[in-house]
Amino acid sequence: MLYQKYVKMHIKSSMQYRLNTVFLSFSQAVVAVSELLAVYVLFQTFTTVGTWTFYDSLLMFGVVTTVFSFCECFFRGYDSFAEIVQSGELDRLFIRPVNIHYQILGAKMEFSKLGKFFVGVVVSIIAVCKLSITWSIWKVLVLLGMFVCGVVVILSLMILGAGMSIYTIENLEFINIFTAGSKDLAYYPINIYQKWLSRLFTYVIPVACFNYLPLTYLVGGGTLLPWVYALSPCFGMLIMIPCVLFFNFSLKKYQGTGT
Repeated sequence: MLYQKYVKMHIKSSMQYRLNTVFLSFSQAVVAVSELLAVYVLFQTFTTVGTWTFYDSLLMFGVVTTVFSFCECFFRGYDSFAEIVQSGELDRLFIRPVNIHYQILGAKMEFSKLGKFFVGVVVSIIAVCKLSITWSIWKVLVLLGMFVCGVVVILSLMILGAGMSIYTIENLEFINIFTAGSKDLAYYPINIYQKWLSRLFTYVIPVACFNYLPLTYLVGGGTLLPWVYALSPCFGMLIMIPCVLFFNFSLKKYQGTGT
């Protein structure tokens, strides 16, 4: 598979400077731990946030950290797509007999982000073990759906930003508000924020669909029917459709560099 060849190529490239990759991965892990400490300190001051406990937020933190670092590692090509447009490299991608999405996915990978990824996985495992959840096959599927939906949502936002860069020829900071900004917001239950903000990150940018809503189903609670919370990751993944359509439409409007 072509994508596997891209991954092997980037792994081989990063292994040329093993010590540098190790140190970068370690620094990313330290950053993730420092962010976790901020959550810990908050719950040392306030025992609960609304009806949510420390381990509820710990699972949220674990999921968010895992999916963000995974996307930053393997889908960095979309996040840095503006550089491809600016350099004129996009013209070259068009003439290659390979689907352009494959080429963008393989353009850039940052394995140093795996430091954060492993922190997120470990934190998620600890939180799951500490939470008093009566597990069933459906709840296991919902838990896995949280991670899958999270990857799809963040990747969709990257694709959206890549499509916009065709018109602006540079990264848009307001896209970073919805990506990096939503990460800090998602460490805590979204119902503690003002209604307009919680609605924005539920219906427009469905961060709550891989975080707050499915966790509500796992721990029990909420005012809606349980199946609504359980299926929220499926609803959240629908954001991929308009983002990909917009990106493909934007590609058709690309004028080229003229070189």
